[in-house]
Amino acid sequence: MAISRFSRLFLALLLLGAVSQPVPAQELGPVAVRNQLPFDQLFLGLTPEGASTIGRGALQATLALSWSNTFIMSPEIHGWVAENRAPGRRELTPDEIDRIAAAYPGHDLYFFDGEMARWGLRLAYGLTDTLQLTLDTSVHSRGGGFADHTIESFHNALDLGNANRELFPQNRFQVFMRFGDRQFFRDGAPANNVLGDTSVELKLRSRGRWHGWQGAAAAAIKGPTGNVRNFGGSGEWDAQVVGYASRATGSASALHLDLAYTWLGGIDNLPGFEVSHIWTAMAAWEIWSPHRKLNWVFQGTFTTSVFSGATISDLSDASWLLMAGLRVPVDARDLLTFAFIENIVQYDNSTDVALHISYRHTFGGKDPYP
Repeated sequence: MAISRFSRLFLALLLLGAVSQPVPAQELGPVAVRNQLPFDQLFLGLTPEGASTIGRGALQATLALSWSNTFIMSPEIHGWVAENRAPGRRELTPDEIDRIAAAYPGHDLYFFDGEMARWGLRLAYGLTDTLQLTLDTSVHSRGGGFADHTIESFHNALDLGNANRELFPQNRFQVFMRFGDRQFFRDGAPANNVLGDTSVELKLRSRGRWHGWQGAAAAAIKGPTGNVRNFGGSGEWDAQVVGYASRATGSASALHLDLAYTWLGGIDNLPGFEVSHIWTAMAAWEIWSPHRKLNWVFQGTFTTSVFSGATISDLSDASWLLMAGLRVPVDARDLLTFAFIENIVQYDNSTDVALHISYRHTFGGKDPYP
């Protein structure tokens, strides 16, 4: 199963860290995990970073896989199916949606059940020691997945409840939204391995520090290169500005803060639905293990909703992404990262569980992990 495979990978990372050579404690920055909500992945989201830039002439190539399982619904659907459905698993049908809408007139409704995988390629090049150019592109897959049974078993073992998961088929993909007179319903997953949108970012780092803080600023644009029909991208241009601040908090730890504002061009996948520009704030604390072989990261990201101006449902609320990560410098030029994300703050508008793994190699310039 997916969770058990990732558990074995996590243990392998610990073993790799135990046999690897220690490195000098240095700031590696936050884990570059974007918002895992299904529709947020279509836009130009914040990719967390520290305030540092790579050196002149160096090229960092990062290949990452982010996988998530999301099961969310509006409280009205949650309450209706709990009271009116007989035991057993059945998909949400258009007729059932009409009955729920009639029971809650004037209420906005939404439902999402599925798994998503995003393969990302991120290339960062040092134009100078303080100016960095980054290209980011991706491939997306969305479907029913394979982890529902594992998640339900985990919840049952800890007596956490399954938020009515037991009333819907496992490992199926279904999306429904009704905001006022606008409605979207999709029963069945889009095609797998579809091209996502591509973004370009220019980042400038400050030459000095202020009271120990290193600062940087960046501007980015996203072009509609993705497959719109199968939800690889939004089909529109987005733009973003980001501020970064990093500061050492000890000889082997550091704090990183990011703040971003993103202008969204729209969403061609959902005709008639409006989207809102978004704010994103991120805080991350990294600390090296005593033997300087493992780098631990604890990270939180707050993002306003892309639908905040389009609906009065919980889907308009801001979302939180809380993450714990582990990084291992494999050698002087390679970095392996593993991260786990869980929705322990919100349940009606955030992904249930997500996992992230990435491998980074640096070409040219100085060894980043000597």
